Amino acid sequence: MINIKKYIFSSALALFCTTTLNAQVGLNYDFNVQDPAAFLYTMNSYMATEEASRSGATVILRQNLANGAQGTTHNLAVIWPDYASMQSSLTANSMSQTWSAFISSIGNAATQVGTSMFAATGLSTGNASVVTAPSQVRRFINFTVEPHNAGAYVEELQELWESCDDSVHHALYQITGTGELGWTHAVVQTAANLGDLLDGTACDSDATTDFFASVSDIREVKYDFVAADMMIWQP
Repeated sequence: MINIKKYIFSSALALFCTTTLNAQVGLNYDFNVQDPAAFLYTMNSYMATEEASRSGATVILRQNLANGAQGTTHNLAVIWPDYASMQSSLTANSMSQTWSAFISSIGNAATQVGTSMFAATGLSTGNASVVTAPSQVRRFINFTVEPHNAGAYVEELQELWESCDDSVHHALYQITGTGELGWTHAVVQTAANLGDLLDGTACDSDATTDFFASVSDIREVKYDFVAADMMIWQP
């Protein structure tokens, strides 16, 4: 007889360790915005172009509400359905005068502080419609897990998620290209309001305590911040 729990866990681990061809992927940009009005005008102007529409990317602009010592004011996520779409868009941008003008205008309104690449693992829980609804708030927990501890981490995470309700959507991402910052993964929590996101009732308190105790030796949190969606541009 097949051990169903073992089968489900093995399938989840495969998703965690290897991003599938149709997984959601993207680039994350951190900014210090000196002129918010000019920044938003530049974003709206570029996203209205035919070139931006052809890219196939969804773009989310967020205002950082709390991010510790990091000090950045805004976060921009550019999301494609797969790596092929990302590669095609980046190649087109490298030869585009429209893109060059956009980058120049953005540079007049803000300073880019950092960038990284992310890919969905396929592991999530909660109401998925929350993720794309307007004016959502999100908590990003960026951390490091060594490859040999991936299986144990996923098992503990899924046990925690079994205790959670639908008021918060939780998703696990792989992160690359962070340089000296060093984090390898992120759990992104999305909710309709700060109360749902942060009051600690979305998951059972005992399960949360057990999770923190179980992963304390295999997970190192590097960066934790809260942001609010300002704009979402769809292709």
